[in-house]
Parts: sequence; structure tokens; C-alpha cells
Amino acid sequence: MKIINVALTIDTAQREAYETFIDALVQGSRGEAGNLDYAHYRRLGTEDQYEIIEHWKDADAVEFHNQTPHFQEFLAHVGDYLTKDPEIIRMD
Repeated sequence: MKIINVALTIDTAQREAYETFIDALVQGSRGEAGNLDYAHYRRLGTEDQYEIIEHWKDADAVEFHNQTPHFQEFLAHVGDYLTKDPEIIRMD
């Protein structure tokens, strides 16, 4: 299994637009073959910090995910909502 955690810090003035934007990624990712779980959370006690937690069957599932239109859209536009670079942790 492959696990990926992505910490995102957003501009709170864009929170509503960000949550709509990120929902398209979450819904698309959950429907992929090889996805075991894909969730998006706001960190407790914060207004601007979010976490994506992904569980994938294997490296092939992650590679497939990385090529999907919804993930490519995320890559192209997530920077529009962030106040700093994402922090990504990959685990087996």
C-alpha cells in the first residue's frame, strides 16, 4: 500500500472557492481503480490548514492517479489558493 499525506495552507479569503475546487479532486480520486481511501480535512483549531490523506493499492494506482484530468487540474490551479508550498509525505 502507498500512503500520501499533503498539507495545504490556504488563503482564508478564498476558502469557499478552495473547498469547491478540492471537492472535484476528492470525488474524482475516490472513484479510481486502486484507490482505497481519499479524504480531505481541515486541521482542528485552524482556519487555513488542510490535509489530504490518500491510500492507494500500489505504485501503479498512484501513477494512474497522477495522469487523471482531475489531478492535472489540481496541479494546474491549487497554487491559486495557497499561501505556501504544499508539504508532501509519502509512505509505504
